Amino acid sequence: SLPTRRSRVRPPLPAPIIEKKLNYITSIFQKYIENRDIRSFKKSFFYYLIFRVLRNFFNQDIVVNIFNFKIQASYQKNKTSNALLRKCDFDDKTELDTIKQISKNNDIFFLDCGSNYGFYSFYTAALKKNNYIIAIEASKNTCEIFKKNLELNQLKNVHLINCALSNINDLEIEFAESENDWESSLSHENFKLKYKSKIFTKKIDTILLNKNLDNKTLLIKLDIEGNEFKALAGADLTIKKYSPIIIIEISRFIFNQNDAKSYFSNFLKKYDYKIYDSKKKELSYDEIFNLIENLDLSHNTIGNYFLIKEKSINEKLFLENEWFKR
Repeated sequence: SLPTRRSRVRPPLPAPIIEKKLNYITSIFQKYIENRDIRSFKKSFFYYLIFRVLRNFFNQDIVVNIFNFKIQASYQKNKTSNALLRKCDFDDKTELDTIKQISKNNDIFFLDCGSNYGFYSFYTAALKKNNYIIAIEASKNTCEIFKKNLELNQLKNVHLINCALSNINDLEIEFAESENDWESSLSHENFKLKYKSKIFTKKIDTILLNKNLDNKTLLIKLDIEGNEFKALAGADLTIKKYSPIIIIEISRFIFNQNDAKSYFSNFLKKYDYKIYDSKKKELSYDEIFNLIENLDLSHNTIGNYFLIKEKSINEKLFLENEWFKR
């Protein structure tokens, strides 16, 4: 009988060689996109083909150009910035267009609450030097990502604060870090918990104390996973004095808290604020609450809404923006 032929099994490649190959693949993709705005690839079949073939071999973040600034887009799917590579765009168009139009009319003082990796902050800062941004992020890990993006853009009009917004100052509380960085929260743990950390609280009134807001339009963006109403309660003096435009993510996590329904109703009456959706349609408190009640189990948020003082200069500016008519 013929001798049996032994199959030769190749030994695994040494780790340094694998790392070099991954570095090379990542650098090839980086060179492919580095001189173009990522949005220009949005309808490119070739881009999506390359991305889907190579994405599992990336071993470091990809620097993305978008608008007139840069972001280190994560190669990891559990990071918010990964969406820039997957979608070749940023979703919140109404919010960004509103910020851009207001910036054309006036300088902006922007409070980016729940800044994550910093898209809103860098977008607003890059519009013009006279805009000033305070970014607030409770996650220490996410703050480190923000700092890398700030260094990448060399913007001098952005200031980062690592704290938790609330209606009480200097209270030490637990912050729950999620495996997915967009879920981490002070108010709930409805996610795959990574670990917990300690963080101190600050009121918006305290953060803005002695800040110069003269001749600036105050914008506040609130996306802090259910803690939005406590942040508003800590901004009483600020709201009374400046009547800011507030962009708020409304979720079921907010209304799961005690007295949240009555607080929101009283807030609208106390400050003479109205609710507008992304199409500039005014909504009542009851309509908002019905949207929350009708959420299916796979969704926790109804999206971003604008809170604006009735008959204020900011309301007029918001409603008369020409960008919406194009």
